[in-house]
Amino acid sequence: MMLLTKMRCVFYPFALLATLTVLLSSCSPEPREEINIGFIGPLSGNAVDLGLAPSKAIALAIQEYNETRADDDPIVTFAFEDDGWDGANAVTLYDKLRREHGIDILLISHTDGTIALQEKVKADGVLLVNSLNNDQLLSTMNENTFVIGKKTEETAQVVASRVVELGKKRVRGFYVTNSFMTISSDAFSELLQRRGVEVEILPVDISKVDFMESLEEFKEDGCDALAFFGYKNLGYAMKQARELGMEVPFFASTTTLGEGYYENSEGALKGTEFSFFTPNDGNYILARQFLDRYRLNYGEEPFSVWPPMQAYDATSMILSILQNGEQRKGETLVSWLKRSLHEINYFQRSLRKYRCDERWHIARHLFLSLHGQGSGGYPEGKAVVAYENSLQALSRLQPNALHCCIHRLVQPSRCVRSEGEFRHLRE
Repeated sequence: MMLLTKMRCVFYPFALLATLTVLLSSCSPEPREEINIGFIGPLSGNAVDLGLAPSKAIALAIQEYNETRADDDPIVTFAFEDDGWDGANAVTLYDKLRREHGIDILLISHTDGTIALQEKVKADGVLLVNSLNNDQLLSTMNENTFVIGKKTEETAQVVASRVVELGKKRVRGFYVTNSFMTISSDAFSELLQRRGVEVEILPVDISKVDFMESLEEFKEDGCDALAFFGYKNLGYAMKQARELGMEVPFFASTTTLGEGYYENSEGALKGTEFSFFTPNDGNYILARQFLDRYRLNYGEEPFSVWPPMQAYDATSMILSILQNGEQRKGETLVSWLKRSLHEINYFQRSLRKYRCDERWHIARHLFLSLHGQGSGGYPEGKAVVAYENSLQALSRLQPNALHCCIHRLVQPSRCVRSEGEFRHLRE
């Protein structure tokens, strides 16, 4: 009896442990050994700075994850496709990435491409992240779609605020007819109209190169400022405006930094003012660390820093969930990622902090800061922040608007943030 009693005492704990092990394993989702991330963006043609550097930033984030992941964390693979900055290519390229690489997550730059993929990603159970644009239109996409970054409308309103500050009253210009530039142009025009400025921004195709007829009409109208929301084809419009003797100031979007824009303008781009983001507009220390790692990996820093920083942050959010999150019983990979992204309160990365709102946005948690300097007395050979009293002007004109620098391009070659100032780098 004594022996039997002892055996029973020993047996029950082991039986209980075995039962708990079976129960716990049945509650846990089957671990994934590999997760595949894809990217679609412009690696050639228009707006290369919105695709090439972001693709490298995504690859860098994935490389860092794979080098530091635990043994039971999934390996992450990366595949990318070039859309030539044409949203009409998105479906074909997405199908290729699904067929050849089995992607679970797709990052994309193009607004129209994001819209075109809505039915596909919902049916396939793929998570879609636009890491470049964040606007009212994209907030209406399905629940598999997230947009991570600054608000498109507010960056255009910053430029409009500058126009008002300079006292311009009759603004003309052009915008390329994709969704992103249409939204930017509309936001720019709406703010100016509220401030009593007469404004007319004409739609043009991305292939248009002859703007003389419209520019002659603008000149006859007595316009006192020209705005350009588009890509390198608008460099021709700048050149032609100067050839007509239009010595009015130019305003534009950050895409003026794109490859070929200056060349097409034949120097007319110099002096253009546009919204521009630097590491100082985010978390400078973390942004600087990212840019240093980028340079070590690729031998140079990105031309325009904000698109790759946003892509890096978006990818880091997803990878952080894979490393540190907990997938619930019955959750698919995408359901887990969606829930976890919604639960983000603050996520600290190179662009400061992120928070999620009710419309599947994960927006920058923005802090107003004054980077503006006076608009005179700048030494030759430097690109300058030319937004005098910028914080006060923004709070007066658009109290809730995003603040960033207004950047005046005074030289044709590349400008980067270095040691707290914009430094001109000769080619």
